[in-house]
Amino acid sequence: MSTTKHLLAGLIMCGTAAALMVGCSAATPSENTDQACTSADAFRTAVNDFTDTLRPGATADEVQAARAEVRRTFDDLMEEGGDVVEDKREALNEAVGEFQTAVDEVPDGATLSEGVTALREEAAKVDLTRDEYVAELGCG
Repeated sequence: MSTTKHLLAGLIMCGTAAALMVGCSAATPSENTDQACTSADAFRTAVNDFTDTLRPGATADEVQAARAEVRRTFDDLMEEGGDVVEDKREALNEAVGEFQTAVDEVPDGATLSEGVTALREEAAKVDLTRDEYVAELGCG
């Protein structure tokens, strides 16, 4: 065999081996759902923790920190959930966007006495759409 044929054969074998390794390490649909459900639980905790920050005397900095955790866990959920339930994913994405906007509208250093109701309503919408998303995923 010529050197070119040996090289070509070696590349084909390496490519085949790489494809088999990727196939063997891919998560099953059940594992994907389990990971998405775990991320959904973390997201729910972050939203609940955010709601807990909406107390008299809370500062915008405290709310922003809680919002950052909501965003981080939301991003994890979107990554883990993938395209499993696209329509519910879009609804959740929209609710989180509205939530982010509501929190961003709180002036830096301000207390939250006037905006608490609106922020709680936005957090409740996020929680509701998260529940719908989780129901579509089939989390137990």
